[in-house]
Amino acid sequence: MALLAFANVLTRYFLHYPLAFTEELLVNAFVWATLMGIAIGLREGPEGAHIRFVALTEILPEGWRRGFIALGFTVFALLFLLLAFLAWGQARDDLVLKTTSPSLGLPNAVYT
Repeated sequence: MALLAFANVLTRYFLHYPLAFTEELLVNAFVWATLMGIAIGLREGPEGAHIRFVALTEILPEGWRRGFIALGFTVFALLFLLLAFLAWGQARDDLVLKTTSPSLGLPNAVYT
């Protein structure tokens, strides 16, 4: 991704003509990299790799602490299901309407 962004900067600076498709690829690649980072962070060790606000859970007894952590993961899972449902609707609409990306002409459902 960095090489593609660097190539875009070079062509824009020296040729005064940016590579139009690179921005489209980079934006979607960064979104996918973010989603993959979230997934990897959830799997890292017993405490996870994500930064958490623990001021409330640190003062609770062990049983309550586990309950609050379970509640947090439950809320996270419900929000994920909501986003997956909404993304499916968006992808379905993109497929029905046959919308394509401006530079590459790929179906927008690929990015959803």
